[in-house]
Amino acid sequence: MNDKKRIIVIGASACGAKAASRIKRLRPDYAVTILDQGQYISYAACGIPYYLSGKVRDLDDLLKTTYGRIRDVQYFKDLKDITIHTNVRVLDIDRSARRVGATNMSTGESLSFEYDTLVLAAGASPKMPPIPGSNLKGVYHLTRMEDAAAIAQEIHDHVHGSAVIVGGGFIGVEAAEALILKKWNVTLLERESQLFPGMLDFEISALIQEHFYENRVDSEFNAEIISFEGEEGKINKVITKNNEYRADIVIVATGLRPNTAIAEAAGLALGDTRALKVNALMQTSDPAIYAGGDMVENKHIITGKPCYIPLGSTANKHGRVIADNICGMNSKFPGIQGTFVCKAFEYNVGSTGITETQAKQMGLDAFALSVCGFDKAHYYPDSQIMALKIIFENGTHRLLGLQAVGKGDVARRIDVAATAMRLDATLQDIIYLDMAYAPPFSPALDVFVTALNVAENVNSGILKPITVMEAKRLLDHEDAVLMVDVRSDLEFRRAHVEHPKVINIPLDELHQKIDELPRDKKIICTCQLGLRGFSAQRILDAAGFPDVCTLEGGLFLWPWKEDMI
Repeated sequence: MNDKKRIIVIGASACGAKAASRIKRLRPDYAVTILDQGQYISYAACGIPYYLSGKVRDLDDLLKTTYGRIRDVQYFKDLKDITIHTNVRVLDIDRSARRVGATNMSTGESLSFEYDTLVLAAGASPKMPPIPGSNLKGVYHLTRMEDAAAIAQEIHDHVHGSAVIVGGGFIGVEAAEALILKKWNVTLLERESQLFPGMLDFEISALIQEHFYENRVDSEFNAEIISFEGEEGKINKVITKNNEYRADIVIVATGLRPNTAIAEAAGLALGDTRALKVNALMQTSDPAIYAGGDMVENKHIITGKPCYIPLGSTANKHGRVIADNICGMNSKFPGIQGTFVCKAFEYNVGSTGITETQAKQMGLDAFALSVCGFDKAHYYPDSQIMALKIIFENGTHRLLGLQAVGKGDVARRIDVAATAMRLDATLQDIIYLDMAYAPPFSPALDVFVTALNVAENVNSGILKPITVMEAKRLLDHEDAVLMVDVRSDLEFRRAHVEHPKVINIPLDELHQKIDELPRDKKIICTCQLGLRGFSAQRILDAAGFPDVCTLEGGLFLWPWKEDMI
């Protein structure tokens, strides 16, 4: 008589494969079976854009372990004693009988699997906007191995082809870089007014948008797509309200929708986000059924509210917690902070926590500040400027979010902030963090610590910041304002904001020329990164000027590059 505890896992991707593997490590006596409707299992979906660009040489590399073994059905059987059925579609869950009904997609055979504990890790499906022509050949998503293989063939068949990417999030940005590296013409369409909508504030996103322009990606924002058009069933153009674009392929990257239909039909509760609701143990509303990965909602640690932010890193953590609890260990998943990092050509961009926009939408009493600095000692070869935007809660000074962009090590700064936020740290808790320093890795005061110091200056009233958006508004619409660029004459002549209300007085000449400045106007002090602008503000403060401020982040953060000559 077989009295092994039967674990059925639906889904063989990050969460499902992780849960199954850890269950077998903790309890080798349990019988673990995975059902997956795909042909490929346990693959690195996040690596697909890098396969298209050529940075990952072989599609099979996304299936390999660290020591080169392909993670296929036989691998899971031989090394882990896990049985996997591929090309099997789950049809229903009978909770009272603890049975899963399914069908073999290759043979049509009806299948039935009994379980003691069920794990749902069915992931999510790409959203497809209701655009006429979406069923044309050549319209792809970029979430499956099959997508990668088909797009790679298109790249091979169309030398210097044209691609239209719909969506400006992770996948859209990474796909744009991949196709540009293959010397394709690329147009990115985004229905919002910026890249990474909902994930970054405008001034940080704008640096990526400018970098896209530098790398020959044509972008249309606030894009309203009318239709996909084709000939003989194959895509050849995309029509928007304002433009028409040639397209050998279209990649639709407009987000994911959790695969909850079967779970909902079985009576399992959905959350506020319409993803599957789970508790901290990763149990659904049925204690015998666990769920994780892209099909569930999470608690946002900063806001305390439910959120749907599907990420492979989160799915792996879910799998571990699920396995621990199935095997009798008491593990709880605390929630997420929305931490991400993304490569966009030479720039790296990341965020953790919430944005300033989100803080305002939630009615939080928060302040935000943008700071620019070098990723390494400024004199060290290959040092790069990095921009950080830090968000704190007024009163408590609790860190709410950090965004970072630049050519340097963005992930390191994001990870430090994510750790601080996880520990509910305040500005005072982390301002003297003992971070690793040597010129090849960081300035003596890391740019993150510098951002904290700047925030302290704001709190103490020493620094009076103004954002680039507010500065732009004042220059364009107010008379009693003057921007004083305190960079050197050479720097100013190389590039400056071309505006009648902008003048150049180098910082080392400011004391001598201070009487040339009007005292009845608001004066905005600026430089390249912000430090000299702050010094100028303090000089004018000491001289009794009544209304002086410093441009946050300096001209590095000025997003309207067409204003600069």
